[in-house]
Amino acid sequence: MKRGLLILVFGLIAATVAYGCIYLTCTASARNMERSEKPELAWLKEEFNLSDAEFKRVSELNAAYLPQCSDMCKQIDAQNLRLKGLLAATNQVTPQIETAIAETSRLRGECQRQMLEHFYAVSRTMPPEQGRRYLAWVQEKTFLSDYGMKQ
Repeated sequence: MKRGLLILVFGLIAATVAYGCIYLTCTASARNMERSEKPELAWLKEEFNLSDAEFKRVSELNAAYLPQCSDMCKQIDAQNLRLKGLLAATNQVTPQIETAIAETSRLRGECQRQMLEHFYAVSRTMPPEQGRRYLAWVQEKTFLSDYGMKQ
């Protein structure tokens, strides 16, 4: 009985150690990215093989774009609230609702334009082939997605 219990305990210890080793090995790159100076962009440096200088420029572009993006998000949120209030007040399309929908569309279009300008600026800091690959990736994720509407 003692021998069986001892084998079980050592087996559990060995399994735990093996799991820990595999876990640490498999998550090493993610943990390294998390400890980097700009963890939210570290994947970009790794995925597109950016040099330190290229990554620094991308980080600067991102830092400059964030306030502009945040401001645009606030405007869109405020417009969405306004539209929601108008929709709740009636059961038909009114001229105010039409105007609010048009303004919502305008704001979203402006947001997309600014985002695309940012993507182009980022792509220009990369080596040409990586920049093309980056643009294809971000365009697919942000502009060309069908949002699950394929039939």
